[in-house]
Amino acid sequence: MNYRRLTIKALEENGYELKRNGTNHDIYYNKKLKKRISLERHNFDKYVYDYILKEIKHNSRAGS
Repeated sequence: MNYRRLTIKALEENGYELKRNGTNHDIYYNKKLKKRISLERHNFDKYVYDYILKEIKHNSRAGS
């Protein structure tokens, strides 16, 4: 299972767009919520996936 791909899919489904690529991280930004999330490019595992999903939920509640 590729957790990085699943995370990108979850970000895009929740209104986040790729803002820019970095050496170690990609930055996703949600214009509506005015929130950004950094996504690691290396050493990506289930724990990072779970953390990002938690951040997506937290940001969506804060923006409501």
